Amino acid sequence: MSSLTQSIGSLIDGVVIGQFLGTESIAAFGIVNPLITTFSVFGAIVSTGSRTRYTRLIGEGKKKDAQSIFSLSCILSIGFATVLMAIILPFASSIAKVLGASGNAANLLPKATDYLIGIAIGLPAMNAMKTLSGYMAIDNDRHLPAIASAVMTVTDVVLDLAVVFVFHGDTFEMGLATSLSYYAGVLVLLMHFLKKNTFLRFSVRYLKWKETGGIIVHGLPSGVCRVSNTLRSTFMNMLLSVIASTAAIAAYSVHRQSDSFLNPITLGMAETVAVLAGVLMGEENRAKLKKLLLLSVEATFAVTLGFALLMYFFAPQFSALFIKDNPEAMQISVTAVRCYAIGMPFYGLNVIYQCYLQGIGESKMSLTAGFLLEAGFLMLSAGIMANFIGADAVWYAFPVTQVLMLIFYAIMIKVYSHRLRIRDKSLMDKIILMPDHFGVSEDEEMEKSIYSMDEVVELSRDIWNFCEARGCDKKRKFLLALSVEELAGNIIKHGFSNDDKEHSIDVRIVKNGDDYTLRVRDDCPVFDPAKQLELFNDEDPSRHIGLRMISNLAKDFQYNSFFKLNNLVIKV
Repeated sequence: MSSLTQSIGSLIDGVVIGQFLGTESIAAFGIVNPLITTFSVFGAIVSTGSRTRYTRLIGEGKKKDAQSIFSLSCILSIGFATVLMAIILPFASSIAKVLGASGNAANLLPKATDYLIGIAIGLPAMNAMKTLSGYMAIDNDRHLPAIASAVMTVTDVVLDLAVVFVFHGDTFEMGLATSLSYYAGVLVLLMHFLKKNTFLRFSVRYLKWKETGGIIVHGLPSGVCRVSNTLRSTFMNMLLSVIASTAAIAAYSVHRQSDSFLNPITLGMAETVAVLAGVLMGEENRAKLKKLLLLSVEATFAVTLGFALLMYFFAPQFSALFIKDNPEAMQISVTAVRCYAIGMPFYGLNVIYQCYLQGIGESKMSLTAGFLLEAGFLMLSAGIMANFIGADAVWYAFPVTQVLMLIFYAIMIKVYSHRLRIRDKSLMDKIILMPDHFGVSEDEEMEKSIYSMDEVVELSRDIWNFCEARGCDKKRKFLLALSVEELAGNIIKHGFSNDDKEHSIDVRIVKNGDDYTLRVRDDCPVFDPAKQLELFNDEDPSRHIGLRMISNLAKDFQYNSFFKLNNLVIKV
């Protein structure tokens, strides 16, 4: 959703500028627009890196440490954005020249500078939206980011139209309107903290500044992707300013808008994969990691293929949103959009795996992949092909890059599988890049899902049999079986009946050495058993006896909730 909000602002500005301000304005917008991604680069690094760390801590059951990570990410992201805004404003004209408002495009400098100043004012709000939206889904609030995005969109549309028809402004006012719409979106997101059952709390009391380095390291792949995106766009604009006309630069702006339209779909899935990969790695769940990656690849390819087909066949209509009364720019734009559509499904696969690498902590590999995907291979292929096919090389470079990335991943997996000594494993075991000692053997774990009260007793019996087969002492065996029966019964009784939706309970028990770890996960309304126990006093010892006994015996008794899933982890 954070990526979508940024793309919406860019898309709306592009349409209004293209329809009402002319070809030069849309070309100037296209020169500056890639920098908007870099504007929020530190926010992206902090947001992604902190969420990777946050979910890892949640998976390990360290709630206080996780909350401190959230507070630190807000301070770092918004604070840095404010400083960066103050630095950018005085040097806007020089930055616009570097971005490509020079040479054959020197006439675009005033408009490009004005738009840059207007949009830079919203940098703190951009980073705030990126950071807060990323955490909302984890904290069981998926609707508020959508509402914030809607408010931002409506505000931007209203202000943009006011700029054109009321104030008769140009690119500066358009950029400022987008900045103000971001601040409106942030105000909506802040309403999340008015709720009583939110896990996220901003506080400077438990800040751990030493975590800053780890957050940045984990988030660098995301930042590198955004900087690479700007580097690539700057290179392409400069290349076009040398070998082509203003019409081609305007067409490249449309090409970038097609990316803004489709990219959030892929990036949203990829960011979710990164979050879940971090959680599953914290749980050392090899089987679920493989399933996560396989399902995400299948889903991403199917969704992006559908959108890419629509984009390909409706390329003229899409281009017409941004280009008006310029047949040359229109013809080039259609070609540019169709080339993007051809490469989009494969781009989705490449982004998914790059974010997966980030989620499992392979930052260097993710950094390298991100740079090659967003800049390296694109600039290399465009630079080479330009000698033979001219400006068309800029459009063809995108699908060519996706093929090169798939080859790169195949080589990388081969090399790292050998380095990690992954032997006698399936292809998916090699693709997830986990060493042989990661997780537990299939003989030392059991997973089961139940959907009704009739299955509770059987689940309890399965837990008993699992423990008995591995030499567990009678006391722990009894308590684990009893607590599962009581927990599952309570979830079904109080959670399943709250709505007409189908629910499930997923139980996993693992034997690690002499210890047993029990994880119970359900998709019912938020319910913390540990807090529930605090409601009962010693005068009523018969209530929830299983939970009472297991919580007293357990080495660790942790509850967390993310993506609207309740997770209880008990170690005995």
